[in-house]
Amino acid sequence: MDPEAWNRLRRFMEEMGFGRFFVARPENFAWLLGGENTLGMGESVAYLEVGEEVVVHTTRVEHPRIAEEEAPGLPVRVHPWYAFPPPPSPSDLEHDLTPLRLVLSSRAQEAFRRLGREAAGAVGEVVRQARTDWKECELAGALAEALWARGIRPLLLLVAGEERLFRHRHPLPKDRPLGRAFMAVACAYRGGLVANLTRMVALDHPEVEARYRRVLEVERVALEASRPGATLGGVLAAIQRAYGEVGFPGAWEEHHQGGVGGFRSREVLATPGHPLALEAGMALAWNPSLAGAKVEDTFLLTEEGLLNLTEDASWPTVAVGGRGRPDLLRHLHG
Repeated sequence: MDPEAWNRLRRFMEEMGFGRFFVARPENFAWLLGGENTLGMGESVAYLEVGEEVVVHTTRVEHPRIAEEEAPGLPVRVHPWYAFPPPPSPSDLEHDLTPLRLVLSSRAQEAFRRLGREAAGAVGEVVRQARTDWKECELAGALAEALWARGIRPLLLLVAGEERLFRHRHPLPKDRPLGRAFMAVACAYRGGLVANLTRMVALDHPEVEARYRRVLEVERVALEASRPGATLGGVLAAIQRAYGEVGFPGAWEEHHQGGVGGFRSREVLATPGHPLALEAGMALAWNPSLAGAKVEDTFLLTEEGLLNLTEDASWPTVAVGGRGRPDLLRHLHG
C-alpha cells in the first residue's frame, strides 16, 4: 500500500463529505495498492470499499488470488461469480481521481525508475538482435518475451517495418518483413505504472534519417518547455511552432504529441490551451512524430529538470540541445 496515495484519497473524501467511497478503476486500484484488479481485459474483478476500514469486494473465483497477491492483508467480502454487484455510489466511476494521481509519490517514483530502466533494456536488447528478414510479428513476439521475463506486461507493442513505416502511426504488428528501416514501440506495465518508449532502426535509409532529425528537434523544444509551472497547453504551443520551424507546420494534428504519464499510458494528453500546470513529481512522455519517424521516452519532472526513466546505456545516443537522446540504430547484431 502507498501511504501518500491513501492520504490523498482520504483528503478527497473529507473534502467531498464522503463517509465511504468505492474504488473500481484499475488505475486507481493500482495507485493505492500496487496490485491489479483486472485480468488484462478491461473488466474489474475486484473493487475497494473505503470507509473506516478498507474492504475488498471480489468473486469466489478471484478471492484467493486477490487476497494473496493483489491486496494482501485486507479483509475480503466474497460474492458469487454470477452475482457480483457493481460498486455502489459514490465511486471512481463517477468521480475522476486522475488529478490525485498525477504527482507520483516517492514510492511510485522509485518503482518507475526500476520499470523504465528494465523496460528500456529489454526493448533495446531485442531490437539490436533483430534481423532485416524478421517479420514484424516476430519482433513483437521477441519484445513480449523479453518484457515478460522481467515481470513487465507489454500493454501495447507496435512494430512497423520498412513497408508500413510511412503509412501508419499505430502499426499493429503484421506478417511483413522489417527491411532496412523499422520502429518498435512499447507501453510497458508493472505495478500499475506504464513506461512508454520508441526505438528506431535505419540501415542506410536517408529519408528516415532526415525525418528523425526533425522529430528530435521538435522533441528538444518539448523537453525544454517542460518545466514546473508550465502548462500542457503551453508546451503543446511550443511543439506546434517547432513543427513549423522544421518544415511540417500541420504535422502536430496527425498524431497526439503525448502528455502526462503514470498509471495509464497517458493520464492527460496535451491539447490546445490545456490549463494543467506541470509539477515536480509528474511523469511526462512526449512523442513527436512524422510519417516515417518518431521519438519517445518517459521522463520524471524534478525541480532540477527532467530525468529520463527509459534511458538505455547500451543504445546509441546523439546530443540534442545538450541532452543525450536515442539515435537511430544503424547496425544490427543479429
